[in-house]
Amino acid sequence: MKIGEFSKKHQVTVDTVRHYINEGLLTPLRENTQYNFSEIDDRVMDSILLLKSMNFKLEEMKAYLLFQTMYTNNTFSYLGSFRKEFEDKLEENKKEIERLVKMNELIEKQIGTYQEVNFSRGVSLRMLPDLVCPDCDENLELEASEILHNEIMEGKLTCPKCGRTYYIRYGFLADEPITELENRDGIAEMVNHYLEQNDEHYILKIREIFQKMSEITSENIVGAKNVLIDGESCEFLNSSFLRSIPKDARLFVRTGENITMKLFLEDIFPKDTVFFSGDIQNAPFKVPMDYVFLQDYDVDLHFKKRYECYPYLKANVNVDCFKALIYGNQNPFPDENSFLEDMKKLGFQEKSVYKTGKILMKKDSFDMTIIDKKDDMEIEYAIYSFKTLG
Repeated sequence: MKIGEFSKKHQVTVDTVRHYINEGLLTPLRENTQYNFSEIDDRVMDSILLLKSMNFKLEEMKAYLLFQTMYTNNTFSYLGSFRKEFEDKLEENKKEIERLVKMNELIEKQIGTYQEVNFSRGVSLRMLPDLVCPDCDENLELEASEILHNEIMEGKLTCPKCGRTYYIRYGFLADEPITELENRDGIAEMVNHYLEQNDEHYILKIREIFQKMSEITSENIVGAKNVLIDGESCEFLNSSFLRSIPKDARLFVRTGENITMKLFLEDIFPKDTVFFSGDIQNAPFKVPMDYVFLQDYDVDLHFKKRYECYPYLKANVNVDCFKALIYGNQNPFPDENSFLEDMKKLGFQEKSVYKTGKILMKKDSFDMTIIDKKDDMEIEYAIYSFKTLG
């Protein structure tokens, strides 16, 4: 019997049969360059598969299979000779079953804990005096509100002078009505898909820059009372980054409609936090910030052909800025020199920079979907630290 017929008969692959031969478990006769499997090999293969189903490792089978090949045709007629090996394996399997039962209990407990996740953080009532109409400088008035633990979860903020209206839903503030939140059941599938799209080196560099952002923030944010994070998607909002913000600071986040991100991070926000969705010029606050993290430089230059920065910054404030450095002919963003010159014109003096080093971003990756990637791209992610002049 040839190897293809033999593997098909035992419902395994040819590679599996070759592996068992290489391990010395199967010893078929060799005729010229081909193996010829006999009835003895059939019985040995049956034993291998049966022992595997009992949780025996290949190494643990060798003595048993040697005895079978040399002395008997009946696979288990001589069980007594190997009784201790089977009794030991039985005890090992019982312990493994106990371990798996305990693991399943933990899994069931975890499923029960996280069956339902709801928004629990809103706009703090203490921050209402800081929310003003950007056109009239009038304090916004609260209407039709749903308040939970002194935080606004649902409602409207309206300018009494011009009637300009802001909307609050899920504790999220926006300059337009907020639509119903999409189903969140596909988050795990999305993350797994992201892991499949990018190689391990790229993923490690992404994690590295997230961690580095936390370290940079911890150094530059010391003593800050009013903190602004400005970016359409705010990918850098993560638990380690947020934990670097002083507990008594007031946090202002200007983002797109990334409401799900708020949900996952609510438990570590400072007690006074505002999430705002809309253009920075429409932000309903004029609070002088003393630490800022900027993320939208490339995005604004790509879509608006200009960078619009929040204008209310104190003198000598630390400002950190994310920048993508793309190499090759596909680069749609300003290069490093143009970026630094532009930031200088805006009143920012460079202090330091951290770069990931060059990495390869796949064409189909979720990252940088704002640009039309024709091919894989060589890229560096960088975080520049600045200080405002004055």
